[in-house]
Amino acid sequence: MKKSFIFLLGIVFLAIIVISTWKIREKNEDDGGDFEEKIWNQRIDAALSLNECTSIKWKRYGELYYDGPLIDSHYHIPNLPDYPPGEPEPANTEMRPFLGSNIEISDIVCTLKQENTMKVFAFFPVFPNEDWQYIEVAKRTMDLYPDLFVPFIMPPDNDNSINGHPTVEAKVLDKMLNKYPNLFEGYGEIGLYARQGGAEALAPDSERLLDIYPVIKENNLIVYFHLGEAHQESFEGILEQNPDINFIWHGDQLISKNSGKQNLQHIEEIISRHSNVYYTIDELYGDEWMLRPEVTKGQFLAHLENYEVLLERDLADWKHIIEKYPNQFLWGTDRSPQVLWSHDVEVGQALTNYGRAFIARLDINVQENFAYKNAERLLK
Repeated sequence: MKKSFIFLLGIVFLAIIVISTWKIREKNEDDGGDFEEKIWNQRIDAALSLNECTSIKWKRYGELYYDGPLIDSHYHIPNLPDYPPGEPEPANTEMRPFLGSNIEISDIVCTLKQENTMKVFAFFPVFPNEDWQYIEVAKRTMDLYPDLFVPFIMPPDNDNSINGHPTVEAKVLDKMLNKYPNLFEGYGEIGLYARQGGAEALAPDSERLLDIYPVIKENNLIVYFHLGEAHQESFEGILEQNPDINFIWHGDQLISKNSGKQNLQHIEEIISRHSNVYYTIDELYGDEWMLRPEVTKGQFLAHLENYEVLLERDLADWKHIIEKYPNQFLWGTDRSPQVLWSHDVEVGQALTNYGRAFIARLDINVQENFAYKNAERLLK
């Protein structure tokens, strides 16, 4: 009897130790969770903080100039700082834009207002394991600036990994969208091309995207794709199957060059056969993609000094097709999530002033469509 009592007492004592240890561990985990949430909220607050707007005046490119409204149909909102809460900020991050660290939403607003851009199709990144943080940035941005940003949800699925994908699955996207119903007006930009050392290309008619299109319809979203190689046929099939979804795409994977001139045959084939598709032209500046990390701000501005030659090249490539299909081309800049200076106020004015010089050389009856009206017609 005595041995049984001692044995029972030992079990009770052991149970007390196990329960106490579990409660201590649970409290520590809760404290850790509270700490991480606190850090993320600080980052979100910093991203939405208000900075003083410094006014500048940038020169025009030539006397011929479109002075009307503009909608930029291709603008990437930078990421929040992505190092784990509690760890020191990594070195050498000054070249990339990070919200709340070296750029705030108010800086973007300042740039857009000074360049007289009335709206931007803004691609807000949302990552599967940090979804609430990024959705909160989008929500609070729209609360502050409801007339300036047209919010698109851009949800890659670890696309820099060989096992990743350009977009999350339909059920994950649906959950993200339900956080704040009707917050987002578009889905994209989704880069369907293969990543070097990362995700494989994703065809527009892949199973993953076929599952997503019903979610798009349910939420009345615009789709924005960057097509990959050999995607024309599958893309046209999807356009045919989904006449009630509006699609925008861009990217030079379907553009070849003949004697140094861009061959727009595949773009024209797609545009001419489908009324629910639009193309954003951001391949301007003499057909040279300049908003990339290895180019400096100074080099970009110096490149545009040769604007007469650059405009001649761009007009030779694009003027005819814009005027032939005046309702299906959009203007955009593709300001980068990788290049801090691409969001700079001087650069913003240079980008838009070059765009205005280009637009002014289009047929007078086409200019407003390309500058903003085609984009405006896509909005809810």
